[in-house]
Amino acid sequence: MAKRSLDEVLADDSLGLLDVKTSKSSRLSKDSIYFSVFEEVAAFQKEHGRLPTVETANIHEAKLATRYKNLCSDDEVLESLKSFDTQGILPNSPKADASEPKERAKPAPKSLDDIFDSDLLDVADPIFEIKHVTSSTKTQSTNEYMARRKPCEDFDAYKPLFKQIQEELNSGVRQTRKVEGIADIKAGQSFILSGLIAYVASVGEKYEHRKGHHNARTRVIFSNGMESDLLLRSFGAALYKDKSARAITGESLGPLFETKEDPAEYEKTGIVYVLRSKSELPEISKHQAYLHKIGVTKSNVKARLANAAKDPTYLLADVEVVAEFTLYNMNLRATEQVLHTFFREAQADLEITDRFGNAVKPREWFFVPLDAIREAVKLLNEGKLASSRYDAKTASIL
Repeated sequence: MAKRSLDEVLADDSLGLLDVKTSKSSRLSKDSIYFSVFEEVAAFQKEHGRLPTVETANIHEAKLATRYKNLCSDDEVLESLKSFDTQGILPNSPKADASEPKERAKPAPKSLDDIFDSDLLDVADPIFEIKHVTSSTKTQSTNEYMARRKPCEDFDAYKPLFKQIQEELNSGVRQTRKVEGIADIKAGQSFILSGLIAYVASVGEKYEHRKGHHNARTRVIFSNGMESDLLLRSFGAALYKDKSARAITGESLGPLFETKEDPAEYEKTGIVYVLRSKSELPEISKHQAYLHKIGVTKSNVKARLANAAKDPTYLLADVEVVAEFTLYNMNLRATEQVLHTFFREAQADLEITDRFGNAVKPREWFFVPLDAIREAVKLLNEGKLASSRYDAKTASIL
């Protein structure tokens, strides 16, 4: 087959592949752009009674002044706009402001020497001095400043509390749950935030942050010895952002005496009992006044103690009941753990040999005055035990 010429190929375009129509550019012409600038400058001059200047803090005016200077540097454009200049804003116009500088375009550099000799590289020009940028920085009020953590000066007073919370978490007495919102944040509440235990020591007086929303300054103590005075909503936001944050609660235990509208709804779940040993062993009898066993039971206390003299748990001796506290709607095992953990520093290190010759170490005996046990039960009932601690040296609750 003979080769076809290019003209033949172009002529035989049955599919119209070579029929390409050029699209019109949507880009504005130079005259259209400068006319738009001219109209902006005319409107500015009419509103402010002067031409825009680059020596201003308003960045929009400075940009318009720069575009106006470029317009004035093109003689061809000036000639085309002269018939529209009814306000005399163009150079050489009879009405033009004589004080306005008339700049003309400088010849383009033709060599490197021209560039180095020009004022383009004039280092005296403070190019890093920002003049025409409007600052958006706002002065923060006292309630808006960002709280920073600082060392907690009285952290020694909180150390036992953090120790107790950690021990109760380890033993299962306390539980963790999802943080629902700032409604959960109250004085005395504890959270896990960024891997630390955060204890809300206080919440200040609430004020209206904005319509329908309230805020307050808090004091939050962290288990690493630091503290912060975060705003309530800021602390809530921090808990929300930390996906591993949890609220620490003992609410699964319930109050010792749960309040009911109808007393008939009370359900007796057991008894906290306090015992004193009648042992005649010198190492026990000399501490009889303040050596006590703290326990819980569902049944009658005296029935449970019938064989105390044969049970190493009761120091192989008879005992007497010195106090009883009835529990309502309460988890018995958790209540016992709470009280044992609270008095852990005063736990007695006793060892008894049972009737088979085996050494037994009872763990429920404590060197604690009866009045201190009564006060601890009262605090547990009021939900305040978690914020208190027992000082074994002074035998008192702080």
